[in-house]
Amino acid sequence: MHPKYARFCLPFLFGIFFMLLGNQLVAKTNTLDSLMDLTVKHLDNNQHDWAYRVMEECERLINTSEENEQVARYLNLKSSIEGKKGNYAAQLELLEKFRELAFRLNNPRIIAEAQISFASYYEQFDDFRKALPYFLKALDQFQLLGSEPEIAYLYNKLGIIYYSDADYKVAQTYFFASYCLFFKHKDEAVVNAYWVQNCLSNIGLCYLKMNNPRKALAYMKIALNFCKTGPFKRERPIAVIQTQIGLAYGKLNQTQNAISYFKEGIKGCLIPENDELGHGIESIIYLADIYTESGNYAEAERQLKQALKHTNDWKINGLLGNYYNSMAKLKLAMKDYGSAYTHLILANNYADSVDLALEKTVYSRQILMHNLDKQKMENEILKAENEYKSLVNKVVAGIVLLFVIAVLTFYISLKKSRARNIALEQLNTQILQQKKSLVELNNKLSEVNQNKSYLLQSIAHDLRTPIGNVVSLNQLLEDVIEPKSEEANYLKLIQSSCMLALNIIEDILDQSMIERSKLQLKFAPINIHQIIEESINLLHFRSEPKQITIVKNFSDLPKMEADGDRIKRVFLNILMNAIKFSPKGSKITITQTLVGSFCQIAFTDEGIGMDDHIISQIFDRNTAAAREGVNKEKTIGIGLSIARLIVEEHGGKIKVESQPNSGSTFYIELPASIRN
Repeated sequence: MHPKYARFCLPFLFGIFFMLLGNQLVAKTNTLDSLMDLTVKHLDNNQHDWAYRVMEECERLINTSEENEQVARYLNLKSSIEGKKGNYAAQLELLEKFRELAFRLNNPRIIAEAQISFASYYEQFDDFRKALPYFLKALDQFQLLGSEPEIAYLYNKLGIIYYSDADYKVAQTYFFASYCLFFKHKDEAVVNAYWVQNCLSNIGLCYLKMNNPRKALAYMKIALNFCKTGPFKRERPIAVIQTQIGLAYGKLNQTQNAISYFKEGIKGCLIPENDELGHGIESIIYLADIYTESGNYAEAERQLKQALKHTNDWKINGLLGNYYNSMAKLKLAMKDYGSAYTHLILANNYADSVDLALEKTVYSRQILMHNLDKQKMENEILKAENEYKSLVNKVVAGIVLLFVIAVLTFYISLKKSRARNIALEQLNTQILQQKKSLVELNNKLSEVNQNKSYLLQSIAHDLRTPIGNVVSLNQLLEDVIEPKSEEANYLKLIQSSCMLALNIIEDILDQSMIERSKLQLKFAPINIHQIIEESINLLHFRSEPKQITIVKNFSDLPKMEADGDRIKRVFLNILMNAIKFSPKGSKITITQTLVGSFCQIAFTDEGIGMDDHIISQIFDRNTAAAREGVNKEKTIGIGLSIARLIVEEHGGKIKVESQPNSGSTFYIELPASIRN
């Protein structure tokens, strides 16, 4: 080529080269985005094999040494793929890279998506304690961005956390909020339609847990209809909703409808591609329970055998506890007590792990409530500060106006300025009072949380679910042991001990209901003498080893109405204290007399007594006056406070007279007349 033309051709050729290279890079970027979109679609439809194949092509095209939003999306998607394969270590490593890149890019949306991905990682292990902070951080980000579909998704997650914590009312509130936002955007993205039906079915499950199966059924049927007709482009979870409807019909005792929906739903859930095998097996167990309750034991046993086979084939061992429990119900209904006992023991082996999971969700709930309450208080303070600024602005405007008026007439402006100064002082006083009220409210909230934590700790350490199992097993054994044998006496001792332990449970639960103003008494005609006798019999195993004699002095008593179970708990608490603080070989006297229109019951012991300081505190909740008994017996310190509240709820009163080393006398006065 002639040098004369070369200097013109070379720039032209370089331009063409870079244009072709740019077009190739744009085409490569568009292809990569399309492949990642296709991967997401396959994952949503549980087509994992196809998703893995498409992801391999993405790995060939992507350059992970670059730092851009496309690489961030690839890392997030790759971590999901590794999670589906069960490579959780690799999944966590990719999530760490994704989060670091998101913060370097300083993109709020990508940062929020990284928080959600971390939360989802821990959620797949049901570890809400670790997942929760990430969900809350993501919610903060999306609220700043004003992104309603993502906010709706996170509301749904918070609802699931409250549901797992058995706070179904609050969970339902979050599901409703999530449903409203998702429904508003149901046509903007096909994934939103999926979440609309999910929220509806979750609302139904909350109603089911709150013993309102009719409302539950209504929402589940709406969810099923929307699931069939909504703009879905992913697998429709029709089978899952059908099993939930079967559960609602079962609660309504509509057996045929329940069986029909369960069978149809189970058929769909057991298709491996639907990724609902665990739910399908659980539904088979529920169906077996319905057959057991309806008396069709053969079909119930067939269903349970099928559930066990699927559990072993697919290695879903987490459902074995449900299987053993249902099999125990079936064998008990068939009066095969030996087999029922064996399966109940196996079920209890799985109950301990469930208890641990519940403790985790309770801890998660405490974190969530702490954050939500803190945010609420901050909002209230911010609101008060804004009101204060608004008032200051108004005052400044008033002062300017008064100054203008003062130029025209000094006397009138002076009077008005004084009036406004008085008004300003009143407003400032109100603001100070509002701030003081906020501080008091914060203190009260802290006190309530401390009390709640105290009760939960008491329940966790002292009151265990195996007590109920022991009572059930004890009743089974009573049917096969001679009534007058030595073993029968041991069974009675076990029964008495369990009933006393359950009495402590009832004390704590009553304390919780009293704090929430939900204690309801069930008045009915009672025999006060019989209740005293029953209380003495229940505590016989405590008084007999100490050789304590219990003397009864009863007078005639007309019929009276009261909540017999709670009055018995009052007598048990007082009598238990009398035995606890009485020396060996002493005497306890129970005297019942009529004092005017009241029935007075007096418990007099010969124990160690109390001074005035202890007497002033013994009826207080969480009192520091709790003491060890004569033989170092322990106490949780709430029995007498519960007794006082129960007696006062009956319109009566309780008091004590005592001196150190001279015994004590507790007086209980209850209205003796029939209630109108």
